[in-house]
Amino acid sequence: MRREQVFAVFFFIAFCFLLYQFILIISGFIGPLSYAALLAFLLFPLHLHLRNALGGRDTLAASLMTLATILLVIAPAFYLLAALTTQSVALYEQVSGYVTSGQLTTLMDRLRGSRAGLMVHQLGPQLKIDVPSVLVSASQTVSAFLVAQAPAAAANLFKFLINLFFAAFALFFFFRDGERMLRGLRDMIPMEEANKDQVVSRFGETLSAVVLGSVLTALVQGVLGGLAYWGLDVPFSVLLAVATAFFSLLPVGGPVVWIGVAIYLAIENDYVRAGIMLAWGTIIIGSADNFIRPMVIGGRTQIPTIFLFFGILGGLQAYGFLGMFLGPAVIAILVAFARIYREQYAFDDLRPLPSPAAHTAKRSARR
Repeated sequence: MRREQVFAVFFFIAFCFLLYQFILIISGFIGPLSYAALLAFLLFPLHLHLRNALGGRDTLAASLMTLATILLVIAPAFYLLAALTTQSVALYEQVSGYVTSGQLTTLMDRLRGSRAGLMVHQLGPQLKIDVPSVLVSASQTVSAFLVAQAPAAAANLFKFLINLFFAAFALFFFFRDGERMLRGLRDMIPMEEANKDQVVSRFGETLSAVVLGSVLTALVQGVLGGLAYWGLDVPFSVLLAVATAFFSLLPVGGPVVWIGVAIYLAIENDYVRAGIMLAWGTIIIGSADNFIRPMVIGGRTQIPTIFLFFGILGGLQAYGFLGMFLGPAVIAILVAFARIYREQYAFDDLRPLPSPAAHTAKRSARR
């Protein structure tokens, strides 16, 4: 083995070892770093405009953008989390009270007396379903889950505050040094410049389209749903609005919450409010998903709908919440690599050779 080969083997072994150690070092901070990087990626065009307005002063622009992000994005999210926690505790107390005080029996009697309850009661024997037992079991399951989660609430809140600080700290450096970091990563890709541009642009375009489309759709549907829950005086309106926004991130998951609210109102024999909720959800909330998501995502991802659908669900399963956005981006990179392979490498040896007549005509044309 020559000296150059020994050096190459040693270099790549050492490089992989150091990269593994680096991953171990930052593994505990992957969450806040990922969210900070995602926020910086989405808000970076605004940072560029601000930096140009400030005469190219990177540090000042990054400081102002970080402060604005904390005040306009993180602070409202923290306030919403506090309201969500309050209503979650109230829901836990109410569910526990229903299970332990016997009020569940009264609720079930009222359910049996409603029109919706009579309908379900008639369908129950045909479907071989013991409706009361199912309701009791579901209530006990929910209560047990909430009881199990309650002791960890304080620890989770403290961890959230710590991660929030780390995310804000990292956000400043992503704004200030983000371009330099991306250039460094791009230069390390062992590909031709055109192929590098294609891969990087596909990743950025897909990630931006999926994040903006999904988040805007979820926010609009959460707000529209929250307005309906508040206007119809549905209990736990904030919790339900957040649940609507969260389920809206999932493909065909948006109607889950507002249909459940409509069913709840029907069980309460309030068919007018149930009809209003059903109409509002179908026409107003549903139209937001049919309008915003295609408008923002549209054809920008250049991914077949079926791959986009399973990319979101599979990414959620593989990587957690961020996988919702990373899954389609990974598929987009795969599509870009497949296109590069097809254009530059595939079937080069299978192309038909020119005929002798064509070769002679080509030589004559050159003369």
